[in-house]
Amino acid sequence: MRRSRVAGLLLAVVGSALLAVPALADDPGAAPTTGPTELDGVSLRWGLNDESSNRAFAPRTYNFFSAGRVPDPGKGGTTLPRDRWHQSTGDVEIEKWSGSAWKPATWAGLTTDSNGAALGSPTAGTFSKHRFVFGAGAGTADVAAGTAHVAWDGDVTVLYYSGMSFFTISDPVLDVADGRGTVTATVSGYASSVDDPTSWAPVPAAQVTLADLPDVTLDEDGLTAAPAYLGVTVSGAGQAAGGASFGSFPQTFVDYMKRLGTAAFWLSSGASTDAFKVPLPLTVAFTSAEEEVEPTPSVAPTKQPIDNPVVPPPVTVTVTAAPVPVAPIAPPVAPTLPAVPTSSAAALGATLPSAAQLVAAPLTSTDAVEPESDATWIWWLGGGLLLVAALTLLVPVGRPRRPRLKETA
Repeated sequence: MRRSRVAGLLLAVVGSALLAVPALADDPGAAPTTGPTELDGVSLRWGLNDESSNRAFAPRTYNFFSAGRVPDPGKGGTTLPRDRWHQSTGDVEIEKWSGSAWKPATWAGLTTDSNGAALGSPTAGTFSKHRFVFGAGAGTADVAAGTAHVAWDGDVTVLYYSGMSFFTISDPVLDVADGRGTVTATVSGYASSVDDPTSWAPVPAAQVTLADLPDVTLDEDGLTAAPAYLGVTVSGAGQAAGGASFGSFPQTFVDYMKRLGTAAFWLSSGASTDAFKVPLPLTVAFTSAEEEVEPTPSVAPTKQPIDNPVVPPPVTVTVTAAPVPVAPIAPPVAPTLPAVPTSSAAALGATLPSAAQLVAAPLTSTDAVEPESDATWIWWLGGGLLLVAALTLLVPVGRPRRPRLKETA
């Protein structure tokens, strides 16, 4: 009977082991399936370019950011007062590089460099080094497939000449696929006149491409990428050919800036400040841990010349732009400062193309999901062995009968 107990225990051990075998035991080399991951709390950090943190050509004016939407002043030739500038609004913040870390921006810091010294002339190459931060982004990412779709809700206003000309970037969207990406957004602004400083008219909002990202590598933390610019050509905006800083922001963005009279700030125009127009790298952090990016890194030339538009991810939506109510002309600039980029009245009267492409649909993974294998027979075998073991252990075990001794007389 001791042998029966031992056999029962062995059957119980074997049965338990079989029941512990996973359902995919017949394919131990199979890798776990992956797919899109839901994202929340994603941040977008970008300073556009050095020119957006530079001193402007008009006396006592600067280029800078303000969180939120700056209200319509109702007329041209005005600058933004301190009480209308905001360091943060909703999920959007403005940060300044202190020389060692990014810190919340201040009104006084808009006119100083990272050491607190006043900015020099517009051509000096000293910048206030600010950037905007969109937080609370949501979307999906599939690192294995190299795809991502993230959208943010909020506004940031880009002010040039301390607000004599400005536009607002709203609700940016990131799409990544096949090693490339785009950042699109809704842009709105105002047209003004150099001949009549009081002239001021809103330009209908349009969805444009803010950045083409020709080389994107995703990881679990997000991405850092340099937008295409050097070698990028655009049409209809007076781009100057040649030079070490020859290039442009995307065509649809430049087209909209042309309607505001400020296209020359976003492409090579032959000005002495062309090098300051090259876009800075942007960072998208999927988590709160972000590897900081220096605000003014050296930018390597684009590997190959790119003719706009850069090929976007495969899903596109056509958006029809509203007609232009006025013929926009350049912002007011002191006539004694010829270095200020301006455009001719004929060029500024051109309208935005009737359709602009927007990549705004989420990208999904096309990876096939491996079907689960059928290993139910292992479970049946394990269960049967456990049952046999239980029955074996239940057999009663009696005390051995001693032989009776024969009595002797």
